[in-house]
Amino acid sequence: MGSLSVELKLGIAVLAACLLAAIAGAKIAGGIFEENLETAALSTLQGAADAFAAQERSEVEKLASTLDALLANDALREAFVARDRGRLLAEAAPLFATMLQRDRITHWYFIDPERTVFLRVHRPDLSGDRVDRATLLKAIETRDLGAGKELGQTAFALRAVRPWFHGGKLLGYVELAEEIDHFLTALKSRTGDEYGLLVKKRFLDEQAWARVLGPRANTWNDRPDVVVVDTTTFTEGIIDFAGDIERIPDRGQALGEALRGERAFIRGIFPVRDAAGRKVGGLFVLHDFTRHHAALRAGMVQAFLALLGLALATALVVMLLVRRLVFARLARLRAQLEAHAGAAGLPPSRVVERGSEDEIGRLEGLFRRVLFPSRPRQDPDGGAPESAPRPERSTQR
Repeated sequence: MGSLSVELKLGIAVLAACLLAAIAGAKIAGGIFEENLETAALSTLQGAADAFAAQERSEVEKLASTLDALLANDALREAFVARDRGRLLAEAAPLFATMLQRDRITHWYFIDPERTVFLRVHRPDLSGDRVDRATLLKAIETRDLGAGKELGQTAFALRAVRPWFHGGKLLGYVELAEEIDHFLTALKSRTGDEYGLLVKKRFLDEQAWARVLGPRANTWNDRPDVVVVDTTTFTEGIIDFAGDIERIPDRGQALGEALRGERAFIRGIFPVRDAAGRKVGGLFVLHDFTRHHAALRAGMVQAFLALLGLALATALVVMLLVRRLVFARLARLRAQLEAHAGAAGLPPSRVVERGSEDEIGRLEGLFRRVLFPSRPRQDPDGGAPESAPRPERSTQR
């Protein structure tokens, strides 16, 4: 580049600096776009988690309303007060069949004040065991509705328990419950998202899990600490979570994008708490983000092109200003010096100095010709220095 003019060198440097600034700006803008997109995605995923919570509230309200109707049934009350298990089952069985078919209610308990099961309508052969579930303890403590998700041996059940009072006396407790395996399907039909529900293994029974699923469908050993209890799809990526479920923040955690062909999906996970408030599982959400993903990429390309155009325009303006304010004036100064040197009859320098090929080097050489016309100079080829002409000796004494 030694033979290039200083103006061209400076132009290349300014252009390179502007292009680097444009690239850096595009990367920064892309990072901001990505951050904003992740925030928007988490907000969208939060909507899916809120839908899950709303589904739970709706089902609890259904169970509570059903409990109120059952507690007002005199035939059930009389049979329970009499502790006539056969009569109570005869009264309850037809009602339970209707609730099972119409409302998906799968469990119905009559519990003594001492917290022992008097009758399981869904399993009349089992009774007499003590209940220590959080929902029942909540109903005992508040003397009102106790409700929430509780883990059984293999899955979640949504339970609602009410104390049964008559004439100011506590008769016992009535509990209704339903499996929540239909929650995710209902959510998918409303939102279009895919869902998966993970539960920590230490809250489940491995042997019961193996009995329910059988050897071919047993997924107990697929993950070291958690197991998938329900999912709307086994699409790759929906359950790929290597973190600790108990460390998931309450607001949820975005897990990035998953690209499949021309489709883009955003993934997130939200903690699932049981009725006791423990983080026992995680709700995965897989949301189709293709449109937003395409908009992001288009925005990044547009931002880069805009910054590139701005960089080129800036470089052009800077060089025009430098040319007008610096190089044009240097050219006029050089022309004036050359005219002066020609008028003074100064011989052109025979010395070629390093860097003198550009206009600044030539201007420096011109300055030396004008200011120091007789100063010896070192020959760049290693020869003897040029001698300045000696003045003639005066003949006068």
